[in-house]
Amino acid sequence: MHLIHVLLSKFRIQTLALLHTSGISASAVEGNFDFFESKIRPVLVNKCYECHSVEAANSGKQKGGLLLDTREGIRKGGDTGPAVLPGDVSGSLLLKALRQEELEMPPKGKLSDEIIADFTKWIESGAADPREHASTELKSTTIDASNHWAFKAPQMSGLPEVKNSKWAKSEIDRFILHQLEARDLSPVASASPRVLARRIYFNLLGLPPTPEQADEFLKASEKDHDAALASLVDSLLESPHYGERWGRHWLDVARYAEDQAHTFGVKKRANAHQYRDWVIRMLNEDLPFDQFVKYQLAGDLMEDESEDRFQKYSGLGFLGLGAQYYKNSDKAQAEADELDDTIDTLTRGFLGLTVSCARCHDHKFDPIPTKDYYALAGIFNGRRYTEIPLVEEDAVKAYNEEQKVIKDLESKYRGDLKGMGRNQGRGKLNQVSRYLQEGWRMNVLKSEGVRFSDEEYAKKRGLHPHFAKRFRDVMAVNRESDLSKRLPELEGWHQHKVKFDDKPTIESLKVPQEIVKLAEQLQVKVIKAAEEFSKIEVEKAGELSKARNEEDRLNKVIGKMGNDQKRLLKNIWYDGHAPLYASDNDVYNKFLNEVQKKEADSKKAEFEGLRKNGLPKYPVAHAIQGGGKAMQVYIRGNPASKGDWVARGSLEILNDEPRPTDPEEAKKLSYTRLDLAEAITSPENPLTARVIVNRVWQWHFGRGLVSTSSNFGLLGEAPTHPELLDWLTVKFIENRWSLKWLHREILRSATYQLSSERDSRNEELDGDNLYRWRFDRRRLEVEAWRDALLAISGKLDPEMGGPTFDLKNNNTRRTVYASISRHQLDGMLRIFDFPDANVSAATRTETTVPQQQLFVLNSDFIIEQAKAFAKQVTQKHDDIVKQVEHAYQLAFGRSPSEAELEVAKSYLEAEKEKADKLSRWEQYCQALLASNELMYLD
Repeated sequence: MHLIHVLLSKFRIQTLALLHTSGISASAVEGNFDFFESKIRPVLVNKCYECHSVEAANSGKQKGGLLLDTREGIRKGGDTGPAVLPGDVSGSLLLKALRQEELEMPPKGKLSDEIIADFTKWIESGAADPREHASTELKSTTIDASNHWAFKAPQMSGLPEVKNSKWAKSEIDRFILHQLEARDLSPVASASPRVLARRIYFNLLGLPPTPEQADEFLKASEKDHDAALASLVDSLLESPHYGERWGRHWLDVARYAEDQAHTFGVKKRANAHQYRDWVIRMLNEDLPFDQFVKYQLAGDLMEDESEDRFQKYSGLGFLGLGAQYYKNSDKAQAEADELDDTIDTLTRGFLGLTVSCARCHDHKFDPIPTKDYYALAGIFNGRRYTEIPLVEEDAVKAYNEEQKVIKDLESKYRGDLKGMGRNQGRGKLNQVSRYLQEGWRMNVLKSEGVRFSDEEYAKKRGLHPHFAKRFRDVMAVNRESDLSKRLPELEGWHQHKVKFDDKPTIESLKVPQEIVKLAEQLQVKVIKAAEEFSKIEVEKAGELSKARNEEDRLNKVIGKMGNDQKRLLKNIWYDGHAPLYASDNDVYNKFLNEVQKKEADSKKAEFEGLRKNGLPKYPVAHAIQGGGKAMQVYIRGNPASKGDWVARGSLEILNDEPRPTDPEEAKKLSYTRLDLAEAITSPENPLTARVIVNRVWQWHFGRGLVSTSSNFGLLGEAPTHPELLDWLTVKFIENRWSLKWLHREILRSATYQLSSERDSRNEELDGDNLYRWRFDRRRLEVEAWRDALLAISGKLDPEMGGPTFDLKNNNTRRTVYASISRHQLDGMLRIFDFPDANVSAATRTETTVPQQQLFVLNSDFIIEQAKAFAKQVTQKHDDIVKQVEHAYQLAFGRSPSEAELEVAKSYLEAEKEKADKLSRWEQYCQALLASNELMYLD
């Protein structure tokens, strides 16, 4: 490890970059406010305002001197001190109260773990709170939408006049240069062809160019740079890896993950990858973006003559893979939260609006009344999550029929096996009293130090050894017996009597061990308790006479038992350690003779062979279907407090037709997901095309023309180049909403081809580079960085599509195919700022933490790639200079400087032993892989 640090120092490679910030960005503030509005405020309104608000104070109901309906109040706190300390989780009394560590809030019951986790996250991130003062009633929105730029139709303005017209390569450049010249700024020099090759490969494919690919572009660029660049862009846009790179961008927006939103009993959706693969394929095919939107919202409702079920249905994963919450505690609230996830994701993703902020009240900043929120919610109200087969009906039918045959054969096999075991066991049932006593006696003898085996004892006493051991285990006095571990109450005996009369009742009596006596008067009755099990009931004679032929009533009575009794019965009936329950393996190994075993083997082989060699399970798309019912406004977001009926529909700012106000008319008005998709993708809609154009710009440059790319509302930032954004939007629609057209337009510009070099004069005037006088150097996303490491080491597996994989298993496929969890995200992804898949992500944060440095120095993954990298360069050439040059070409797309070459030679030649040289090569290659030059894009 010391040698690696030496190399890092000599090469001036910093594995931990220092991140300088000049304050909190607008997008960060916006994101934190949005989190408060969607996750925190609704809980405060529904659970806390009754006792801790200005309204409560005015009515004499305030408790503890605490107000939670203003930012000042929640930070000031009440009688016990500040309720929230931004950034201080342990010191925030509100969180302690919600966890019920000291106080207990709310008094009616503890909130769910998910809600408490949201409050924890909110406080950790600074407790952003936009509330200036309390609002005790819903007020109508009075903002004039026509005055806000985002709600006006994009205009195709003429190209602006510029002084340095020779610099401009495209129309984009004239808009950029016009703003630069107006501010006395000037663009820096263009990037070198080598830097451009690396930039374009990473931007379009998320992979570095090979040395051969870089050299090919360099040679072509020397002849005709613009033609070479256009040719390179065209070829990369036709690569299937383009969809992998840009699909991952969209999956951030779609909050793609493979599991549910709740933490209790969470299930993984086995076919989630169908949506991911659909996104990749549609982008590779350059599906027009308006169609891309429609398929995701209403593919099942579209009139599509195509027989491609994958294309038609898989895009519905945008909705079908959304949040699903645990519904056993509060179904209405869970369903409301699921609707909110849908509304939040689609309005941020497609429209760049924070409509979820209108869930509890009219939007505080934008012209979005609460009724708009519930008009959208009604479109999805009552929907059901489903799986749509991606194969034809005949294939589904054939698979299901074969599965029925397999199930029937397996059921018959298990039934026959149980029958054989039952026949063996039935002969012993009349001896249960004796077995109970013998089990007790065995434990007593062993406790007194008598040495014997269970088999010896059983043989001597004429017992079946298997049953003898089972009864000894159950009768064990030892606290460490299997059953007492699961049920502490079994330290003593439990006698349960079930009395059947007009109103069945249950009585139970706990009898301490020291007074238990196994008397001869105990008798045994066998009562069928379930389809596959028999219950052994030990009782006093005559107590259960009416129950002997009333199995159904017995089951109903058991349903009324308390939790302890249910647990006891569960252990006795179903546990593998209960005295007379035998598993399939027990029956096979303990009871069957050789002839019976052969017969059982034949039956088992039949259904297992069909299962192994039969039809594979057909793929399905996770989707939603059905639904669409008008809703009432949930006052303050509370499902239990309902207001006016709202007809289904789109936002008022996008819809010229007024919604009916009569409740009956509102209920009858039809408005489907397809209607919504048509409204969102209408050329008359001023938002959708603008939003995606801005996102593409952001994904190329690191920051959009509108820096708040999921918030085009009044709280968001205004565009730095409004005329350019409008020009690109109009041209984008004219070019059939083609993303590949947009890529070509951006990448051929001189603006995109600028170098990342600094300029002190420009920095004084525009330190944040808002007006694009240079290309911003930025860190690669974790997926592109990991994929680059694999590509450089020669280990990258180019296989596309299919089920996900776990990064922990050292898989070498592209990271876009890794498993994504909402709850247990892989450590590497988490450390390097992969977004939270619980919400739509507009941008990636870029943190710098010590764990990142530790990862690049100690990770098994990095070490393995370093070994493969070292092997590759040492096998390619024998000469150390050529080896180092090849390593630099692979890692950085350039040759080493003289100084870098000398340092490498002095280090690698320090020891002459070949084995040590290889070890040094591995450490040297690890230093290269850990460098900022590899991790950052110029």
